Amino acid sequence: MLLSLLSAVVPEKEAVFATSEFFTGKRLYDLCLDQEVRTPEELEQKLGPQYRQQLLSQNKQNGMAFAHRLRGLGHKFVLTPLAFEADDGNHLRNWSGQEYTAFWDLIIGTKCHTVCLNEFWQFSDSCVFQYMAGLNSGKKLVDHAGNFLVLEAGRKLVLSATRRLEDLGFDVPNLHEALLKLKSFSSLG
Repeated sequence: MLLSLLSAVVPEKEAVFATSEFFTGKRLYDLCLDQEVRTPEELEQKLGPQYRQQLLSQNKQNGMAFAHRLRGLGHKFVLTPLAFEADDGNHLRNWSGQEYTAFWDLIIGTKCHTVCLNEFWQFSDSCVFQYMAGLNSGKKLVDHAGNFLVLEAGRKLVLSATRRLEDLGFDVPNLHEALLKLKSFSSLG
């Protein structure tokens, strides 16, 4: 139903997809270090009600500013999952993580010509998987400064982020999964 609604407004391959950190990413890991914890669950427990303000609200504000900046550059249609995340009381609107990811992968594949990745995207599970969705569907991939992100450059950024986070004591299984997929992707081409 959401795709049908979007199709009534956004022609195929006419949009730019703007991805930014939300649940995971550099801000999460920096807050964990500041609070001397190593998991999002520990951080949420330690910060209590401030968790949403210090992490999610800040990430959403940053991501929406990124999308707004892209619109200011002349992109008529800029899609971002952060607008969809607006419901503070109902994470993912009762979708499973797989359904949520599949929906945005479909949007990237059908509605977008470019995936724009905000600064520090390589630290965010969802940004990395949206980068891969763009790779898999042959989209133009650019970073926050407009630099092209070819496969090898993206893989190196994710590898560097993964190593840095592990050196700091974080467990990052989703980034490892992404690295395996990126490696297999490069061996196909």
